[in-house]
Amino acid sequence: MPQVNITVSKKLDDSTKNTLQFEIGTSIAILPGKNIGNAMICIQDGVSTYKNGEPVDGLFAEIRLYKNSPEESKKEYSEKLFQIFESVLGIKPELVYINFVELATWAAGGSYF
Repeated sequence: MPQVNITVSKKLDDSTKNTLQFEIGTSIAILPGKNIGNAMICIQDGVSTYKNGEPVDGLFAEIRLYKNSPEESKKEYSEKLFQIFESVLGIKPELVYINFVELATWAAGGSYF
């Protein structure tokens, strides 16, 4: 039951959003028990983004997970995301920030876990 929130400075067309969500979703299987079928992916584009006081083409990703995932899996998924963001969006890894938020409880599909 992961949720991936992407905030990106670039304005994206529907085709790019679809490619991005598909790449993110299929790659999430790197994390044990996660897959595109149980993931929700949200993309906010065209967001003003700054670094060092200057506007940049940057990206922030927050990956919310139900329960903890192995560190090596999160590292591998992060590295895959850096590749995806550079290949699909042309955003260099130095302008990408990724956070993992692991939660002990979750509610989805009408149930509380």
